[in-house]
Amino acid sequence: MTDYDTVLTCFRVLDPSIRDQFGYKHLLWVYSGRRGIHLWISDKEAMELTDEHRKAIVGWIAVIQGGKDMHKKVNVRQGTKPLPPSLQTVVPCFGDLILGDQDSFKSDDGWEALLHLIPDKSIAEILQRKWSKDDNRSSEDKWNDLKSEIKRTEKGSTARASLQAAMEDIILQYTYPRIDAEVSKHRNHLLKAPFCVHPKAGRVCVPVDPQLIDDFDPEKVPTVGQLLKELDKVAATQDMEGTEHNSDWEKTSLKPHVDMLDRHAMALMDQVRRTKRAADLSW
Repeated sequence: MTDYDTVLTCFRVLDPSIRDQFGYKHLLWVYSGRRGIHLWISDKEAMELTDEHRKAIVGWIAVIQGGKDMHKKVNVRQGTKPLPPSLQTVVPCFGDLILGDQDSFKSDDGWEALLHLIPDKSIAEILQRKWSKDDNRSSEDKWNDLKSEIKRTEKGSTARASLQAAMEDIILQYTYPRIDAEVSKHRNHLLKAPFCVHPKAGRVCVPVDPQLIDDFDPEKVPTVGQLLKELDKVAATQDMEGTEHNSDWEKTSLKPHVDMLDRHAMALMDQVRRTKRAADLSW
């Protein structure tokens, strides 16, 4: 995926899941500066979670598990864990990005990886023979081939249900956000703070406004070099005007992101005040 698609998909999947399933309200999303996005949950209840509690939450949210040597990395149909409601969110991403932009099943390695995820070996063999004879079939063609084979199975049968479930798992495996479990599970793990700089990309790790996520473009996130140039222009203008250099950052492209952090902090302070007032009234 592109940086934009990764961030947007991650936000659309995880933000509603965390708010709806756990009731947390004070979420601060911080772009990593490259391909990822960090989530800071500032609710008092979240801040007091033990490592075991955090591990349980991560285990509930995480869908992708297993290393690179495992073919099937999605296993959400065991026990009481329901199928993620975000499946409908990532379906369009699968078509646009995995089948379209990335063409993930075009190469031999790509479609062979797909065949490993099909539970019906006879269908996998049929597709393997078909695809090995035609190098020009796109990922979308191959996905349609798989759907056609599934339609040939008996309606209402266990085999068809298993294959349809496998297709859903494939969509999740290729599109669901990967969660860094170790960072999320341990309270003493070092975290990137907002406004630090990504060492390779040179971009600043900036807070992202949830209301403007559809307009967020990682390519437009301020870099160190860009900010230095903006500050130089501010200094030159102020020198000519004979004014002092107060809050120069407010005249740079960093301002909307600092404002976002301010709003997050103000919401927390307001919550603390309301909680304190409620406690005082209870007496």
